[in-house]
Amino acid sequence: MDFQLSAEQEALAEVARDFLTANSGVAGARAALDGDRSLLPDVRQDLVKLGLLGLLADEAHDGGGTLLDLAVVAEQAGRTLTPAPLVAVAGRAVPLLTAVAEPAAEALLRKVLDNAVVVAVADGTLVLAEDGTVSGTVDPVVGGRDAEVLLALAAPVGGEPSLVALTVGVGVATVEQEPLDPTRALARFTIENASPEVLATGAAVVAAWRRAQDLATVVLAAEDLGTTAECVARAVEYAKERTAFGRRIGSFQAVKHQLVECYVAEEQLRSLVWLAAWSAEAEPENLGLYASAAAAYAAPAAERAAEVLIQVHGGIGFTWEHDAHLFWRRAKVDRLLLGDEHTHKAAVAERLLAGAVTR
Repeated sequence: MDFQLSAEQEALAEVARDFLTANSGVAGARAALDGDRSLLPDVRQDLVKLGLLGLLADEAHDGGGTLLDLAVVAEQAGRTLTPAPLVAVAGRAVPLLTAVAEPAAEALLRKVLDNAVVVAVADGTLVLAEDGTVSGTVDPVVGGRDAEVLLALAAPVGGEPSLVALTVGVGVATVEQEPLDPTRALARFTIENASPEVLATGAAVVAAWRRAQDLATVVLAAEDLGTTAECVARAVEYAKERTAFGRRIGSFQAVKHQLVECYVAEEQLRSLVWLAAWSAEAEPENLGLYASAAAAYAAPAAERAAEVLIQVHGGIGFTWEHDAHLFWRRAKVDRLLLGDEHTHKAAVAERLLAGAVTR
């Protein structure tokens, strides 16, 4: 693997950085925690116009991008805490619907890419009753708070699973709860006798589901890379300006060692994210392994960087008015999304022991 972005990917990162910086979610996150979600930027239509929401769709749907392309965009979203639906929609729902390639799935994909219809994906398998309805509880779902359609697996007892689409509000109720990080738009759902639209059935559905989950895991790790990098950059900048006892605090060993450790973690995470993203096209048989490796490292690295950001800022870093706690909230939430670090470490170990790495 060539650990270097192409000129096109560098340009894509710059476009994403400019757009997402202009639509940062930092100020909106604090307002949302105070109960006002109106300041959280809604960038769905803009992502559609820029072609970023459908990067992982096929060329027939104006996609044809790579996972590494989406990862460089996701990194910028993580830097700015912009609530762009990259994990839930661009990284998971779009490739899932593309892979299924059935008329009903294709119609829903068109709605997502043409009209920015928000689709969220719920983990777990719902029970499909004899009358064709499904019931159960689903939590937590990334992007679920804004979702109009919920994708899930549903299967009759002893039967093969189907990919189904559930319309939120029709037998599917959102459970409101106080968010730790409002930019993730997490939501729980109660499903009671909902009538799903069956998009596809069979073993191919399960394979497409697993691959889409791996893709989303890499996108999530890429966002955590951006969050880590932003925390490190802000902490370093402050350490170069703040003085104590007549010296810049960045010259104190206790401060600079923590900053260096976080920077090393950032660069190691970058290598893991790029490796995982590269493998989606180059070594698809190893995508699950590398996705889990990146995920196991990502959230702890982001959390540690956020903690150091708070510590370097001293007393002001703990205040509500400072931005540091917003990055800490993102890192705390991400540690539990799409499997925690222990789950992913176990997955890496199992694959290695089984000789899953193919060269």
